[in-house]
Amino acid sequence: MKKRAKSRGAETGRLKRTGRSKRFSCIILTVILTILLPYNALADENITSDVGTGYSAEDWAKLTDNVLEYDEIPELVHNFNSTIVNVWDTLQDTQEQLQKSITELESQRRKVQELKEDAEDDGDVSALIVHTTNEYIFDAVIAGLRPTANSLLMQTTTRSSIVKAENQITQAVQSLMIAYDSTVKQRDTLNKLSEMYEAQYQLTLREQTLGMATETDVLTAKTNLLSAQSSSAALESGLSQILPSLCSLTGWAADATPEIVPIPATDLGRIDEMDLEADTVKAIGNNTTLISQRTSDKGNSTATVSARLGVINEGDEKLTIVMKQLYNDVLSKETALESAKAGWESAQLSRDSYERMYRLGMLSEADYLGTQVSYYQEKAAYEAADTALLLALETYHWAVKGLVDIE
Repeated sequence: MKKRAKSRGAETGRLKRTGRSKRFSCIILTVILTILLPYNALADENITSDVGTGYSAEDWAKLTDNVLEYDEIPELVHNFNSTIVNVWDTLQDTQEQLQKSITELESQRRKVQELKEDAEDDGDVSALIVHTTNEYIFDAVIAGLRPTANSLLMQTTTRSSIVKAENQITQAVQSLMIAYDSTVKQRDTLNKLSEMYEAQYQLTLREQTLGMATETDVLTAKTNLLSAQSSSAALESGLSQILPSLCSLTGWAADATPEIVPIPATDLGRIDEMDLEADTVKAIGNNTTLISQRTSDKGNSTATVSARLGVINEGDEKLTIVMKQLYNDVLSKETALESAKAGWESAQLSRDSYERMYRLGMLSEADYLGTQVSYYQEKAAYEAADTALLLALETYHWAVKGLVDIE
């Protein structure tokens, strides 16, 4: 009786183990389906984000105030641009889920190992084979997932693609803010010019009644006034179109009205820091098109190897030419700015002198208004030249970081 009882107990144990073996086989299949399939698509995208971290309380408060400054754009895009934030958040969630899955796999593997040991003790060859196989599968799955979890920062392909997307948005936002800032300055200058043209028009009307101005003079004065007013209105309309996009791309609601700080005059020291030869080397190293060419299949024949090297050399040569062009464009814009600045400074001196003369009654109103118009025209020319230089500088520096089309 005791032997029969022991035999039934052993049989019952086998049945239980067989059921548990099937259950663990199901677990493995479920794990593979629920873990491997999603991570097959995201295995190279499990990069953790540093959104909102690494800032002092003061810096974060400044970044989250209702003020938009040009220098803040990269951080605003990284932390608040919905597209970028969603990408990082999705990848971070994926990483956290991956770690949990690995922990669960390790727990299940330990249970399989216990069953394997029980099977060994009971001499159950069939169960031993099943559990050994399951243990192997768990080991393989864990071994496949753990490197992804432990080497996230080494996944340069995906990380660089995300960083590139973030840089592209940052570059676009910078260009957008430069356009906005330039438009504001043009509008403000035109508003001042409109005041001057209005005064000139009224003066010309008075002179016409005195026989000192012709109908043509009046028409010219009115045309100048209407042209300035029309241009100012067009610029105002342009601002209303730019602002929603600028807000959305930097984390505000599209209908928000943050304070937008004027962009300071271009830092000419950035030009002194340019080194065409060294910057070209960096640009070649950072350009994704050239990276793709360098990492392409080397080929098996002499012809394919030679063709591949030809493509790589051609790409490097094209980018070298582009960098030279961008470098020269910066220098050209710098020269134009120096000329425009000289013209504006001269107009400032003249305006100051003529204002004193006008107050002393030594200058007619017509001449005084003429100097005011000249001053604002020179001011507008200087601001336009400064904007052009800033754009050229940013284009050059983004090219160094890899963002330039070589075709």
